[in-house]
Order: sequence, then C-alpha cells, then structure tokens
Amino acid sequence: MRRFLNTATLCSLMLSGVAASTAAMAAPAATAASPQVQTIRTLQHLETISYKAGTAFYLYSVLNRDPQEYKKMQAQISAGDGVVQKLGNNAISPKWNDFKHSLTAAKFTTEGVADNTSINAIDGALSSLTQTIRTSETEQKLAGKVSTDKMADMLYEQYVLMEVMTAAYLRKSADYFGGSIVASQGPEVEIDLLADKFSQQLLQLNRYYAKTPQVAQSLKEITTKWTFIKNSFKNFNKDNVPFIVGRYNEQITEKLLAAHESLM
Repeated sequence: MRRFLNTATLCSLMLSGVAASTAAMAAPAATAASPQVQTIRTLQHLETISYKAGTAFYLYSVLNRDPQEYKKMQAQISAGDGVVQKLGNNAISPKWNDFKHSLTAAKFTTEGVADNTSINAIDGALSSLTQTIRTSETEQKLAGKVSTDKMADMLYEQYVLMEVMTAAYLRKSADYFGGSIVASQGPEVEIDLLADKFSQQLLQLNRYYAKTPQVAQSLKEITTKWTFIKNSFKNFNKDNVPFIVGRYNEQITEKLLAAHESLM
C-alpha cells in the first residue's frame, strides 16, 4: 500500500485551522482595514503560494520534469520571497526557506521522478510552514478580535482541500509511472473520501451563495469543472491522468480564490 508523509497532517490543519485563514473576509466593516486583517490577508496569500509551489513541483516530477512546471514553481518561489520579506515574521521566514530549499534541492530517480527522500522533505517542510502560518493567523485574529463566517470559511477550505487532494494524487502518480514507492510516516489520506467531502461542501456553497452573483457564477463554473474531474480522484487506480488533474486543479483553485476575494 502506498502511503504519504504528512498529507494527513495537512488535512488536519485544513479542517482545524481554516477559520483563522478566512477571518479577514468576515470582519466587520469598521475593522476591514485594520493591521491585523491586512496581515491575515498577507499570511493567507503566502499559504496559497506555498500550495501552488508544491503542486507545480509534483507536476514537474510526474510530467517528465516539464520545464513549464518548473518555471511555474520558480515564479511561486519568487512571489513567496516577496511576501515573506513583507511579513518580516521570524517564525515563518526559516520555515519558508526550508520549504524553498526542499523544492530546489530535490533529487530524482533513474525513472525521472522525485525520490522518496525528496518528496518526504517537501511534504514535511510544507506541513511545517502551513502550520506556522496558521498559528500566526490565529494570533492576528485574536489580537484584532476579527470575526469569522462559517460559509466563508468553507469556501476557502475548498481551496485547501483541492490542493491537498491534488498533491496526494500527483505523488501517487509518481509511483504509478515507475517511481520509487513513497514511504509513509503517518496515516494514509483517502483521496476518494476527500473528493466526497469536496462534492458535499460544493453543494452547500452553491445553495448558500445562489443569490450572491459574484460568488454564484464562480461556483457554477467550478461545479462544471469538478463534475468532469471528480471521478479521476475517486478512481485513481483505473485512470491515472496527472496532466488533466493538474490543469483542472489550477482552474478550480483560481476560481475558488476569486470567489473568496470577492467577499473581502
């Protein structure tokens, strides 16, 4: 059985910490421009950059070291460097540097995919970084007494959920196409169950935001794309299509972020 280091940790962070990530969007008008809200938004930006960089790396690995995916990864790293410098957070800076190093120092097997040690290093660094980001978001939320909204939280949770599913799928693809088995140091994430959760929450969001035009249209487009790709997540062993999953992940997550930002 293939298992994956720290993916379960990422899911746990997603489920327990997402409220802090989305605190800014539900803040009262009087505090909308407070320093804490601005910092939360910047931290959230770094979190999304981190997931995007990780996904670009996994695609780079499973798509025969596609130079376009490497460029995407480097672009996210450059963007992250700017955000980290802006934050000036002594807890986050070393975690970001560790993650960046794990991406750029990865080694590859003779089959052309990232090796076990490198993937574990990336997973561990990403988990540690996102956990530190979430802790900082919670601190800012408490300091600024920033309110939250359950459905707005769920909208952002969908973004993280899609990224976690895609990362696990692409790591499995490395094994599927001849890479080394990725050893686990934790419980395996069941991608099909995460896909079911994504579907259930998407239904709730469509109902809740049906009369919110700037969100409803994005959710409609997301639903169409998800309908096409969800069976690839649910039936990995029957149909392995990393390029299609990577492409649709990018389209869906961009739409989710756009919907999220429209509420801020």
